[in-house]
Amino acid sequence: MADKDIVTEAKERFERAKDAYGTTRVQAIEDTKFAMGDSDNGWQWPDDIRAARALDKKVCLTVNMTAQHCNQIINNIRQNRPACRVIPQDGGADKKTAEIFAGLIRNIQTSSNADDAHDLAAEHAVYGGEGFWRITTEYESPTSFNQVIKVKQCPNPQLVYIDPDCQELDKSDAKWGFVFEDISKEQAVREYGKDVASWQPSKDGWVQEDCIRIAEYFYCTYRKDRACLLADGSTVLKSELPEGAQVLEERETDVPEWKWCKLVGGYDEPKEKKDWAGRYLPIVAVVGKELNVNGKIVRKGIVRDLKDPARMVNFSYSEAIQTLALQNKVPYIAAAEAVEGYEDEWANANTSNKAYLPFNAFDDNANPLPKPERQQAAVMPAAQVQMLQLSTEQMRAASGQQNANFGIKSEAQSGVGIQRLKVQGETATFHFPDNLRRALQYEAKILIDLIPKINDTQRVMRILGLDGKEEKVMLNPEMPQAYQESEDVEGQIEKIFNPTVGLYDVAIDTGPSFQTQRQESFAMLSEMASNAPKIMDVAGDLIIRNSDIQGAEQIADRIEKTLPPGLAGKGNQAAQLAQQLQEFQQKDQMHQQVIGKMQEHIDKLEQEKQGKVIENQAKIEMAMIKQRTDASQGVADHGIDAYKAETERMQVLAPAIDPAQIQAIVQQTLQEILGGPPPQPTQPTEPPQGGFFMGESPPAMDATGAQPGLGVEPNLSEGNPNV
Repeated sequence: MADKDIVTEAKERFERAKDAYGTTRVQAIEDTKFAMGDSDNGWQWPDDIRAARALDKKVCLTVNMTAQHCNQIINNIRQNRPACRVIPQDGGADKKTAEIFAGLIRNIQTSSNADDAHDLAAEHAVYGGEGFWRITTEYESPTSFNQVIKVKQCPNPQLVYIDPDCQELDKSDAKWGFVFEDISKEQAVREYGKDVASWQPSKDGWVQEDCIRIAEYFYCTYRKDRACLLADGSTVLKSELPEGAQVLEERETDVPEWKWCKLVGGYDEPKEKKDWAGRYLPIVAVVGKELNVNGKIVRKGIVRDLKDPARMVNFSYSEAIQTLALQNKVPYIAAAEAVEGYEDEWANANTSNKAYLPFNAFDDNANPLPKPERQQAAVMPAAQVQMLQLSTEQMRAASGQQNANFGIKSEAQSGVGIQRLKVQGETATFHFPDNLRRALQYEAKILIDLIPKINDTQRVMRILGLDGKEEKVMLNPEMPQAYQESEDVEGQIEKIFNPTVGLYDVAIDTGPSFQTQRQESFAMLSEMASNAPKIMDVAGDLIIRNSDIQGAEQIADRIEKTLPPGLAGKGNQAAQLAQQLQEFQQKDQMHQQVIGKMQEHIDKLEQEKQGKVIENQAKIEMAMIKQRTDASQGVADHGIDAYKAETERMQVLAPAIDPAQIQAIVQQTLQEILGGPPPQPTQPTEPPQGGFFMGESPPAMDATGAQPGLGVEPNLSEGNPNV
């Protein structure tokens, strides 16, 4: 569409919207003014009646009970702010990701001061029947390229127009909308150029004498595409079909695409334009009471029904004051002759405090004159008293709120009866907070749609819990699943989510706010603790944590550390470590007991075994001693015989060898007989007495039956004088 066509279409749609909203907008202004009426502006009095009473010097009192009935609804909404809850809608969605979505929405609302926008829109809905706020995107800072989502208020609902053809109560099916702003000509010249100064006022109101109208225009266009059903059951547009995907079925579809542009005064082309990332109109409407009556939309707040009862109150009080308060100068009735000569004293009789008032008791003929007498004081007529009571009752009847809602003594005496009357009053006006709930649900849908489109890169994001506690999560749009957890280098659990996986829906919980619930919980827990003090030993941290005292969190953390390990929460690391230590100590004690019993059994077996070993060792040693003795005796006899034979041989050879050679030959001969290594002549060794020590195994025997080191070495010097 050409730029000029965009402006032409926008202005045509604006005229349609003005015609559709015209009557309700005029009534909304009058209703809001009536609710804000007081004695200075006189907005609760019809102009003609007020002018007539002013001419007659009659009072026009404004007793604004309407504002109190409105404030009762508005402040009840502020005390019980609805909370957003995100719900997984399909198999790809994850409950943990849904909780993260809810935390992200709370973070956006908190950083945007969204409560102000919600309260202002709800207040306009109660007064005039409709209020608005909007969703925008902006850069984090002047130098940043990251965009953030913001919730902005619309202070003047008269400058917001939504497609009047939409059918949904939350306006989610609207195809276009305007957000207007009127700026001064000086500002327009500064921002858009000098041409603005030459513009003349236009009939359509875009250019006025001292201001220029600026409009943010949202509109939806459609492009043709085909929806494809894949073999795995998923669906995708044909323009986004993955390569190689198997298509089972396809059909033609219209794909909506939202656009945004800025229109300025008399320009016939948009000054700015761009694509809008979301798939919903980012303007949220909250209505008071809206109904289609024979094709005409009737939209109003509670003030419309309170106007006539409020006028009854104003008229009744004004007439009552006119009758009583302004007639404090009750006149005297006196004969002219009776006050003749004392006119000045009697003229100021109602304003002075003189001790007496003189008068003439007789006339010139000495006839007695009647004394002056004050007339009877003004008395309020019974009809006026009844009218005052009736007008006040009519105010309560029109709003549905009872005396109990205002803290006024009512017909109910018991606490239960008073509470029931309060519930009745809140039920009569429940459609106002319920309509706000519907608007908040639509806001959450817009935010869930925008979050993955605006935050499309990996980053750390902040989420807020219902109690306002902060938490960090990691957004990873490349992750295949919706949610996973991992442990970082510090051992902390890191939550990672992908908002593009799965579909999510929104539910809004109405009722007392988290803060109200916490205060009520603290009151109940405190009463329980006073009646049963031992509860502080097992739930003291929960009781303190629900209080609003300074340092409640620190006190609760300290109490939690003293709880028994079985009662400590998962977040109490000290308690967890204490519990683990206690478990380890118990297991170690059991192991020690088992080891002790096993050691006792082993010691017993060792004692029995040692006794048998000693006994067997003794038997073996006795047998070995006997065997050694027998063997030694045989070796000795054999050695003596060999020695004798060798000696005889040497005697035959004596002339040929010297005594040293003879000694070496004898020793070698004996060594060969005994089977041991050749002895060293200079360092002879002797085996220990007995052959071996107690507890040692005896040496093995050699081929000759002798045990090395156990034989008795012969005395070589015997029979040889040269040795």
